[in-house]
Amino acid sequence: MLTALFQTLSLKVNKKLILTFSLIMIATSSASGAMIYRSNQTLFQEEIKNQFFKTNEQTLARISQSISEVERTSQSIVFQPTVVSILTLSSPTEKVKEMHQLYEVVSQAKLDTPNIRAMFIYNLSGESYYNANYGAISELTDEVRKQIDEELRDTNGAMVWLRMNLDSTVDPEGYRTMIVAARTMKSPYQQTYGTLVLVLDEGFFSAVTSELEGENGRVYLLDRKDRLLYTHPRLANEGDIPLQHGEESETIRTTEARNYLFVKKSAPSGQFKLVSGLSLNEMDKRNADVFKMIALSGIATTVLAALLLFIASARMLRPLKELVSSMRKVRAGQMDTRIVVESKDELAFLGETFNTMIEHIHTLVNVVMIKRLREKEAELRTLQAQLNPHFLYNILNEIYWKLYLQNVKDTAGIIKSLSTILQYSLKPIEFPSTLEEELAHIKSYIAIQMELFHPDLELELEAEEQVLTCDIQRLILQPTIENVFVHAFSRKVHPDRKRLAIRAYREGETLRIDITDNGKGIEPEMLHRLRMIVTDSTSEHLGVLNVKRRIELVHGAPYDLRFESRIDVGTTVSYILPMGKEETA
Repeated sequence: MLTALFQTLSLKVNKKLILTFSLIMIATSSASGAMIYRSNQTLFQEEIKNQFFKTNEQTLARISQSISEVERTSQSIVFQPTVVSILTLSSPTEKVKEMHQLYEVVSQAKLDTPNIRAMFIYNLSGESYYNANYGAISELTDEVRKQIDEELRDTNGAMVWLRMNLDSTVDPEGYRTMIVAARTMKSPYQQTYGTLVLVLDEGFFSAVTSELEGENGRVYLLDRKDRLLYTHPRLANEGDIPLQHGEESETIRTTEARNYLFVKKSAPSGQFKLVSGLSLNEMDKRNADVFKMIALSGIATTVLAALLLFIASARMLRPLKELVSSMRKVRAGQMDTRIVVESKDELAFLGETFNTMIEHIHTLVNVVMIKRLREKEAELRTLQAQLNPHFLYNILNEIYWKLYLQNVKDTAGIIKSLSTILQYSLKPIEFPSTLEEELAHIKSYIAIQMELFHPDLELELEAEEQVLTCDIQRLILQPTIENVFVHAFSRKVHPDRKRLAIRAYREGETLRIDITDNGKGIEPEMLHRLRMIVTDSTSEHLGVLNVKRRIELVHGAPYDLRFESRIDVGTTVSYILPMGKEETA
């Protein structure tokens, strides 16, 4: 595989040898370093992992203790008879009298839990009975209250914890991320009478997770539904939480800016899960130093070996360099280039072979190819040779005007068409022609045939506008048209009129000309010979075979002459030609 790769690189042989040897040395050194690196990494990781498991478990215990304190504070409010009485009173006068007792109870609870930043108490109708703000949060919006009520559904008085963005009047963003602890208020007799909402800042958790956070640590506290309750550092996307839905006490390694060891532990109550991450960057740095030493020693050895190999290969491969230089000269046209052979090894054989090859190429260029080009030109000129008696054209032109002045216009028209045909065919072979000119010539030829022999002929001629300017070989369509009159309509008795259709159009990147008649058709054996370009065919279709040969000589593949025919139904001859200028084979 390595050899195949180097064969595709545009490098000199000596450089490929040096590069191959260098890569082998680097691969060997890298493999050794990787094994040492992995061994040290595993040793340190196992030791740190055991310690980190214990720290995570201790931190979760402290978090559970802090949460229990908040729950006890909420219970001191919820089960307070005064609070139950106030929220269940229906008389407004009685409410006013006992509101100061409610404030006393709540104030005492606030002293017991200083992390509480706001407290809200609502009765069953959603009316606010208490709204204490100790920070930037002044009140809860309807959307927030609706979300809290949804979470409290079917909790039977248990406290739920949420991480929410609450409206803030002092923060530039217009909100502040807070911890919300809420519960349905039930009396000692399990009668539901209101809702208690406590708002705490994130410092409530950061105070007990500081040991895990450290300089590069990560902490994710999840609620009972695996939703983020607290994080350090703050996440932009909750989907990035590791082990969010995994098993407890699971560990993983992830690579971001650093490597981390993650641990997940669930609280005994099952309400909270703590995922903590420890940066292994320092440990990896020590392993990387060892690996770096191995890599540097491997690179130094590789560079020294490459230098020695370069010096040796420069002398050994000098004949090969001379061979490449000579080949470039030949490619540039210097056919007199030769190699001086001095050694007796494999490179000497290459040099002698090169000299012999150049001699053969020189012979082919100066003798064989020139001869072939002349033969091709002669054949093409023979196939397209034209009569050159210009005096015939002048005489026909004089006869036309004489007949025209004598009012013999039918005969004059024939002479005019014949004169046009002769004028078109007398132009030199090098003179270019277009499809439009070729079709005009064909019209003149068909006009003579209709006037003299086929007055009942029905002609359809259709050509797309974009193909009329295409270059085309002169008189390439006429042999096919002649075959229609000479062979297709020679003996067939038509129940209707004879029909001849000529259609020129663009097909993909080619010019296609279909010539269709409803004549007698072509015998299967002859049709096969036409398709196979059998050069020894009878003279009956010699003109069509010459057309195929002209297309082959001038254009080559994939351009061709195609035939479709059915006996007593008709024949279609299709010209497949290039769209642009005429090409040279």
